[in-house]
Amino acid sequence: MGKVKTRLAASIGEEKTLKIYLELLAITKSVTSTLEVDRIVFWDHLTDDLSQEFEFGYQNRIQKIGDLGFKMEAAFQKEFQSGAKKIIIIGTDCPFLTKEILQNAFVILDHSDFVLGPALDGGYYLLGMKEFSSFVFHSIPWSTEQVLPLTIDFIQNNNKTVTLLESLCDIDDIDDLKFWKGQI
Repeated sequence: MGKVKTRLAASIGEEKTLKIYLELLAITKSVTSTLEVDRIVFWDHLTDDLSQEFEFGYQNRIQKIGDLGFKMEAAFQKEFQSGAKKIIIIGTDCPFLTKEILQNAFVILDHSDFVLGPALDGGYYLLGMKEFSSFVFHSIPWSTEQVLPLTIDFIQNNNKTVTLLESLCDIDDIDDLKFWKGQI
């Protein structure tokens, strides 16, 4: 409590926000649990409650300390160094994500250097690549509407290919929450 979805918590309070966060975790687990890939969950820190939530079929790791770009960069670098051939990273805040979208993203990486799942707020809910490329994590103003367009520019300026998935809403603030709950 008090450490997750802070923009949302400013509107609905920390207790309700924690419940929403746990609901989003459950959705993410449901969507990813039957994928036939290595599934790794990166946490700020491990607690018995959360790590047990993703216990069977998931590896749990501690993420590096830093901004979002640094955390993602470190996770990609570690997993590529461990021998991964394709990696997709998602957040746990996109209730509209489906198993089919994730499977499609992996297939896209057979013919595209990058795959991005655009979020309606100008960021992205999914980033995939087939070789480690740190340039997509540098000079990005995280949590702004510039994340997606700048990432695409960096990819194209480095002569790499990118394929975009369908745009989805992730849950960052009260308007996103109202949109999600209005869809149910």
